[in-house]
Amino acid sequence: MLKSSSIRSKKRVLNAMLFILPGCTNCKKAESKLRELEISFQVYNIFEHRALFQSVPIKKKSQGLPLLKVEENYYSLAEILEWEKQEVNVCKK
Repeated sequence: MLKSSSIRSKKRVLNAMLFILPGCTNCKKAESKLRELEISFQVYNIFEHRALFQSVPIKKKSQGLPLLKVEENYYSLAEILEWEKQEVNVCKK
């Protein structure tokens, strides 16, 4: 779950970056869940944004894709799918 102060606006702006692989069904699930939660995010194909993806720590990359970055925190698909609309908060792990 995302932690800290809640965001209650209609569209949650978290400056979120979703790293994906083209054709990845799990990536589509993550995108769908984020839209359902009304979280604003940018999608980054790791093949088109290699330099950006290289900045992700190896430990985080080992979680697999999709991978959501919010501020300095990273979230796996399993974590994203666990979120509920009323629980989404600004990240501060």
